Amino acid sequence: MIHSDLTSGNPLELSSTAGLPVRRLIHTGMTVHRLEPMMSFLVEVLGFTSEPVRQIPPGPTLPTITGIADAAARVVMVTSPCGAVVELLEYSAPESATMRAPRPCDIGAAHLALDVESVQDVIDRAAAWGFDVAGGIQPLTGGPFAGRRVAYIRDAQGFTLELIGG
Repeated sequence: MIHSDLTSGNPLELSSTAGLPVRRLIHTGMTVHRLEPMMSFLVEVLGFTSEPVRQIPPGPTLPTITGIADAAARVVMVTSPCGAVVELLEYSAPESATMRAPRPCDIGAAHLALDVESVQDVIDRAAAWGFDVAGGIQPLTGGPFAGRRVAYIRDAQGFTLELIGG
């Protein structure tokens, strides 16, 4: 049975995994331009916790997993206050084909949606870290978040967060 409580911020939970191919969501991976500033932003502004940054050892592991020859990267796992884990990766090889993340309408685009106390407060705090509002703050009039406000914020490389709150 699948249980979803969108308004409380709880992720989808499976009360039984018998016979299902997926047992749980382990983490969401996001490639970033620079690892330390993004990790610091998530920790200092949004209250995430962080494991130590580590270099993925050279060898066949990362190229085999990703299908990218000669791939090399550093990684850090950060955990949101509600327990969601995000894997941040900074590749040193090969060179990125782009210097900016796709627009929200582009195939492959991704963002993290966060339930926040105050959308405006996070916007104000994130500005010091190079984040700008992508469009505007939109009040929601329908759906599971009716009565709340939403905005996308993006950094200079296009890393996108969706803020949903008051």
